[in-house]
Amino acid sequence: MNRFLHFVVLFLITFSAYSQRKLTEATLRYSIHLADTTDRSLQALFKSAQYTCYLKGVNSRADLVTGMGKQTTILLGKSGAAVLLKEFGSQRYLTNLTSPQWNALNQKYEDNKLEITGDTTRLLGFLCKKAVITLHDGTQHEAWFTTELVPVYRDFQLMAKTLPGLLMQYETNIGANHVVYRIMEINYNPVPQALFDIPTTGYRLLDFEKSVQLEK
Repeated sequence: MNRFLHFVVLFLITFSAYSQRKLTEATLRYSIHLADTTDRSLQALFKSAQYTCYLKGVNSRADLVTGMGKQTTILLGKSGAAVLLKEFGSQRYLTNLTSPQWNALNQKYEDNKLEITGDTTRLLGFLCKKAVITLHDGTQHEAWFTTELVPVYRDFQLMAKTLPGLLMQYETNIGANHVVYRIMEINYNPVPQALFDIPTTGYRLLDFEKSVQLEK
């Protein structure tokens, strides 16, 4: 009997280890859907919009492409620093942020309340669980995540980095409009190191304060 129990425990541990994959390098592509709006300007802005995350060890790069332009966020895990690249037509801006500045910029996402519900679904074949994230101001957002893929470094999941797995879908509001980010593709091929090279020409340098003003 003891041998049998030992075998069962060993099997469960082994199965759990193999069913959970550590994600150290991957490309994640999310669609962005603007639900239930009659605002044509917003519809045009989000038409074919896409959010792409590149993971490579403790570094990450996120590209947000909309009808307005392209915004890139590069996070350097070892130092905690960040680089923001913004392209609006012919205008191109670059902002270097220290770790304290980056944390200050995203303070509203820190220490949020996470409630995992009993709801489940499948996205790209992965079993996903539903979570409700409550921010300091009481704003709630719904997220779906999978524990079958666990990023070793989760800071790229800005609004949901406390999730115990990979963010697969995120629902939020922009003004009165409901926006849904949904995973469309996970590519495990090596991510080029060049994606994390910081441009030295072609961009106008903006300091932290001016970059924040540009966001408004």
